[in-house]
Amino acid sequence: MRGEVPFEALGGRWTLFIGTAAQCALEQEHDKGFFAILQDAMPSVGLGDVEDKAKMAKAARDLRIGTLRSFALHGLAKYHCGLTVDQVDEIIDDLGFKRFGEIIGTAIAAAADRVTEEGEKAPGKPRTRTRRPTGKH
Repeated sequence: MRGEVPFEALGGRWTLFIGTAAQCALEQEHDKGFFAILQDAMPSVGLGDVEDKAKMAKAARDLRIGTLRSFALHGLAKYHCGLTVDQVDEIIDDLGFKRFGEIIGTAIAAAADRVTEEGEKAPGKPRTRTRRPTGKH
């Protein structure tokens, strides 16, 4: 699936994916929209800056580790059900912050791209559904 980020930690293989379910879980946990949560996690970074390593390095002093951990917890849930916050902490500690930052940054950028692309499919035009038969008559 586009946007999946596989990695190894704690002697195992993990897959992080911030898809619709993870985004909705983040919104429910934080009681705000996905991009507002992203802005809370990285207040001095704009959406277009996520893949700019120089800007990300400069912004590192403003990063909210707890919010990024929430992204990881919900992003791992699709393939690793029942993971606890303590287990996510262990994964992050095993990876080290630099490697964790690369992984979470890649997953967040992919999620932001998917949301932006879907919202930009038909600029200026309302999105409509094509009518197709739903079953045999």
